[in-house]
Amino acid sequence: MSIEQTKDMAVVGFSSGRRDSYDIVIGADGLHSGVRSLVFGPEQQYVRDLGYLTGLFTVPNRLKLDSWMLGYVEPNYSAGVHSIRNNSEAMAALSMPGDRSDYDHRDIRSQKALLRKHMSHMAWEVPWLLDQMDEAEDFYFASCSQVHMPTWSAGRIALLGDAAFCPSPTSGQGTTLAIVGAYVLAGELAEAGSYATAFAQYETKMRKYVTATQKMGADNAKHFIAQSRFQVWMQQQILRALPHLPGKALMMRKTMQIINGIDLPVYPKMVLNLGT
Repeated sequence: MSIEQTKDMAVVGFSSGRRDSYDIVIGADGLHSGVRSLVFGPEQQYVRDLGYLTGLFTVPNRLKLDSWMLGYVEPNYSAGVHSIRNNSEAMAALSMPGDRSDYDHRDIRSQKALLRKHMSHMAWEVPWLLDQMDEAEDFYFASCSQVHMPTWSAGRIALLGDAAFCPSPTSGQGTTLAIVGAYVLAGELAEAGSYATAFAQYETKMRKYVTATQKMGADNAKHFIAQSRFQVWMQQQILRALPHLPGKALMMRKTMQIINGIDLPVYPKMVLNLGT
């Protein structure tokens, strides 16, 4: 695959051998973005690992969870299950220490083997979850990482979502950032007189929101998995005490300020286009 820019267009060469030209190209292809690598350089320049690997996959809701999440923690490892699809199924999450150097992001078989190797000693529902993992059709495995870039565009090319500003799973806001970013980018393209102006405004309006969300994700990662039995015990005590702490309202308010930390612009031209 290749991307070449001229004065009038971006020419994209696909792996099939086909070549097409476009006015602009938007890279929304995830943490390991191929568009980012082609245009901005190797991902090592931009991706920062936070020290954990996580596997996600759908399982039967055999615990009969009703809009709940259950978790189990041992030093350095955690497992969680929460109900999805109106409680008809559940989503499992298995997490362990590691970074991108520990696995091939294209090799699902080796990713499952890595989780089984390091987590088969765990109790609770973990053995059953590991058995279910082999049958899961939606298995997803990734490092807990962030993407930090000085700019999200170069000429006619712009990045969006995890490709541009992945906040890591510990932020809980990856999908939100991607959707909000897509809205702002689409709106600026609809309103602006040029793609260059649109890209610049998109970054101006999103940057502060992204920075705050990434900081929250990095801070959460420091306490993501307890590293000793004492830390496991401490986490349990804090969770029990949390509803009774006098500062819980302030903590929640600060979190919500980050999550809602952008005033979405109204784009008349985009609204008009959607209505036709």
